[in-house]
Amino acid sequence: MKTKMYPIALLVISALSPSMLGQEGFRGGIVHGPKAGFNISVPEGWVVDNEAGANQELPCVLYPKGESWSSAKTVMYAKVASPQWEGVNAFVVWAIQGMKAKRGTPKEKIASGKTKDGHDYFINEYPATKTYSQWERVGYVQLPQGVAYIVLTSRDQASYQKDSGMLEKVLQTLVYVEPKSETASGQEYAHRYRQLLDQHAERQIEPLLTEWREKAPDDPDAWITSANYYFNQRQVMLSMKKPGPGDVTLTDKRTGKVGSISFEQDKPGMKRAADLLEEATTKFPDHLDIWCGLAFFYQESGDFDNELSKLKKMVAYTREHPAQLKWLKGEPLSKPADKFVPEKLHDYGSYYEKKENAEDDKRWYQIATLATEQYPNDPQGFKDAAGYWADIGEWQKARESFEKAHQLDPKSVVALIALGQISAEMKDFVSARKYYEEALKLEPNGHYAQEALRKLKKK
Repeated sequence: MKTKMYPIALLVISALSPSMLGQEGFRGGIVHGPKAGFNISVPEGWVVDNEAGANQELPCVLYPKGESWSSAKTVMYAKVASPQWEGVNAFVVWAIQGMKAKRGTPKEKIASGKTKDGHDYFINEYPATKTYSQWERVGYVQLPQGVAYIVLTSRDQASYQKDSGMLEKVLQTLVYVEPKSETASGQEYAHRYRQLLDQHAERQIEPLLTEWREKAPDDPDAWITSANYYFNQRQVMLSMKKPGPGDVTLTDKRTGKVGSISFEQDKPGMKRAADLLEEATTKFPDHLDIWCGLAFFYQESGDFDNELSKLKKMVAYTREHPAQLKWLKGEPLSKPADKFVPEKLHDYGSYYEKKENAEDDKRWYQIATLATEQYPNDPQGFKDAAGYWADIGEWQKARESFEKAHQLDPKSVVALIALGQISAEMKDFVSARKYYEEALKLEPNGHYAQEALRKLKKK
């Protein structure tokens, strides 16, 4: 059983992902990242909301007037890709690989055009499948040193057909925004690094990064940029073997033979990236983005034990030093540490939840347990633990965990609906009805609770 109200495509879990700002009540929103940002305007009949998607790290979300983020049949959200992705084509290939097992092959470049200030965009379509019920299309924009993308997602095909044109209207309002200024000590190195990337001058990049770390030892970006560079090194493998999960299909137009293109991580590069961030955690322990980035690297390399170890060390440090913690570009945390860190743990746990297999579910539960033990006053860890118990049919344990989450956050519609679902599984229809009714009091237009109550009336 999955407890999330909204499946979200392309929600890249990256510790080095950009911060974003939405502006509720305005006719537009702004999205900021460390290397790029953009403004968008809201189409007629829609609103932008900077609160409703915050729990999913989506402060810039859009939905039709008179509806809500959780109940609208079609919504949109805007993001800047994680800073290691500066080219739109590489980002899209990577994203499709990650979704392919569940989403199949998308319809690529069904539309294209230019943003308000002349940047190129194109749109991919991701129809619903047997394993994913949402109908979606995504607009991708190449920005200087960054990639913008806007996702439109609908609950059903009829809503998608009615609303899908809204995405292009938003893309046509997009205007590039200069990124926040880089730290003074590393500004010239950062500029030179980007130039070398654009020139594909690989032989000069590594000496530059080494010099940057030596000449600017107090600049965290020297270590972050270096680690990202080594992490992003990939080996491209061409083969005439049948494509496997995550591979790109390759067809010889002359012979019709089908092969594949696969991307394998460069293991020495991965180790070098991890070693650099390991060093950075000792030099800059108050930078949680570095701790999270290191955990992300281990996650991507399939090393769960090291990932969990780094998350535990990060939690231990933040609990001992809750003041003056930093995030991207050395900015203060956007929330108190006892709220910020549990949300990050939830992100890492969600990565394993989405794999939907027994071994990864156990990893999901281990991260949830870390959250409940270290942050017993935050509801998210209990929601995740409850989701794990529900997935394996331990209904009583699932209900106990969700009841704890509900006590900590009485206004959580997700927890109430989950309690209704679990109560129904336990044949406790009286409690199920009570929980669904409570959910509707908080969210009168909630589609799921309404439908669940109608089904209960038939029992």
